Amino acid sequence: RKRKSRHGPKGGVTTPFPLKLHEMLDKIEADGHGDIISWQPHGRCFLVHNPAKFVSTVMPIYFRQTKLTSFQRQLNLYGFSRLTSGLDKNGYYHELFLRGKPYLTRLMARIRIKGTGTK
Repeated sequence: RKRKSRHGPKGGVTTPFPLKLHEMLDKIEADGHGDIISWQPHGRCFLVHNPAKFVSTVMPIYFRQTKLTSFQRQLNLYGFSRLTSGLDKNGYYHELFLRGKPYLTRLMARIRIKGTGTK
């Protein structure tokens, strides 16, 4: 008897979080939500301008999450840094997360959590 092969990662996630985030940021201004979340002009980080509207308006469309803390945890698991000073204060940065280069997100690895037995 042949076993069916499963495609994709566990849980049936088809688009990895970093790529989904990249696609969302590229579509967001066309959707009229650039005032809620957007790339910074230089394209090396992004900023959530209005967290409350992000949770109520944007997250339900693009992510299967409804809590900002869940979104932030995903960012942390993929190695994003939160910028704490300068013009990009409160922005999120990752060296492989750049506007116009979605293919780089394939190189972003999810960090394993110690002691949980899961990724």
